[in-house]
Amino acid sequence: MAPSLEVSDPAAAAAAVFTVPGPIGAEHQRLGGDAGAVGPATAAQLCGLANGGCLQTFAHGTIAWSPATGAHLMAGPIEAAWVKYGGVGGNLSYPSEDRKCGLQANSCRQQFRGGSLHDVPGVGTFPVWGGVSMRYEGMGGISGYLGYPREAEVCGVPAGHCVQHFQRGLIYFGPGGTWPIWGAIGGTFEGLGGSSGYLGYPAAPEQCGLPGNACLQKFQRGTIYFVPGAGTFPVWGGIQGRYDALGGSASYLGYPVANEKCGLRGGGCSQAFQRGSIYFAIGAGTQAVWGGLGLYYASRYAQDGVLGYPTTGEMCDSGGNCRQLFQFGELQWVTGYGVKFMPATSGYCPALNTGTVKYATGGASRVSFAIAADYRATRVNFITCVRQASGQYTTEWGALGSAGESGFAGPGYATGPTWQKYSPTGSFTVTEAFGLGNPGTSLAYRTLNPYSRWGGQLNGNYNKYFESSGDVFPDENMWYYATRPSRDYRQGVVINYNRPPDSPIVMNAGFAIFLHGNNVPTWGCISLNDGDLLQFMRTANPGDRFVMGVANDIFN
Repeated sequence: MAPSLEVSDPAAAAAAVFTVPGPIGAEHQRLGGDAGAVGPATAAQLCGLANGGCLQTFAHGTIAWSPATGAHLMAGPIEAAWVKYGGVGGNLSYPSEDRKCGLQANSCRQQFRGGSLHDVPGVGTFPVWGGVSMRYEGMGGISGYLGYPREAEVCGVPAGHCVQHFQRGLIYFGPGGTWPIWGAIGGTFEGLGGSSGYLGYPAAPEQCGLPGNACLQKFQRGTIYFVPGAGTFPVWGGIQGRYDALGGSASYLGYPVANEKCGLRGGGCSQAFQRGSIYFAIGAGTQAVWGGLGLYYASRYAQDGVLGYPTTGEMCDSGGNCRQLFQFGELQWVTGYGVKFMPATSGYCPALNTGTVKYATGGASRVSFAIAADYRATRVNFITCVRQASGQYTTEWGALGSAGESGFAGPGYATGPTWQKYSPTGSFTVTEAFGLGNPGTSLAYRTLNPYSRWGGQLNGNYNKYFESSGDVFPDENMWYYATRPSRDYRQGVVINYNRPPDSPIVMNAGFAIFLHGNNVPTWGCISLNDGDLLQFMRTANPGDRFVMGVANDIFN
């Protein structure tokens, strides 16, 4: 056991004279003897210490000697630190060089058998030893990029590692290796909690000279990238798994340009890269979206849009046509056409909850959608959503229907005279119904008779119900449509397009937009099979909404 030492105190030195024999005596004389800077001995020389060494304390320092290191003086803060860290029995053991001063930051350094001590004015005196010392000295020590130590090594951090902070970085030592962390990557690592954070300990040195002058460093549970002009960002968890599987920074995605964002819709996460993004969501998985489909997806509010999260990667054929599936639909890239936006009916009601329906629905108790895939398309998906007590909408029922023979007019465009055969785009209330007998609807109901007409002439009856014995085109003879073999108007609902309470009537902007039976393309109405029409009428309430148009125009 090495003797316990205290720092020399000249005031406490005894008047007794102690001999200074051997190599320690020779070093003492070289330093000027009793009259020199070290002063007289204050205790007898101790020998038989570890590794056959000796030491002796003096008025202004301690000289220690071993056969392997020779005799060297320790004084001032370095002597105090040496004693603090165990002296000859500690990790530092015997001094192997004399103290050197005037180094970086006006510091002093002394080398020991097991490491070194650095005294930095205004910072402190700290040892560097063991595996950390080997890495530190290999990088140039105090003259290298890391500079001087700012603290002693701290061990017992997660996974049994040791860490030591330096002027411009830190070194980790442990089962994963001994690696420095510095610069922008080091700052980000520290900001994320260091080895106590999610990344854990470093698993490799920093790699620089990558394309674009980027750098990266791998850690236990992720990688940090430094990208000039973009920043320094970690990639970890499920997103890292997908990123690495796609080729990492060498893939089409390129480097990360933002941190991972979590707490998104449904508890999902996403991370942006140079040429795309990776998304994670429970039930959807972890998938990348990039290129033309990625740009379009982002323009549609990404995961907050009607499509939700991606559930597959992009799939392309030899002709350059691509498709990608999402929770509530798909996107297609068609060569020579561009992107086709194809939300699934399962996404219509969730879109009300996420605010990704472009048209207001006024908190209606029910909102029904009639959605076509594209312009000129006449088939519509008909979905009714019901608002729960929580305010969230859920799917009540659905069916297939038909729109006008010309498809939908674009947003803001009037359907014009019925013979143009366009259905309007927008959100409209339903307040009244008609037919040959009330099937049990809560809407205001009008029973038709042989005089029932709907105004198409540009007069006071335009886009209104009225009665007349005359039959003048373009007024609609509602009795005729109700009683002819196809019985289109046997039952019907008025969609309040171009009429109160939704808007004032504008002459020649379009009239007689109904929801009715006989499921075939019409001159602008929406038609359903009779059973589906009755289902709508029996559940509808005044003020319910009817949202209709091409998917691209209705949903974000």
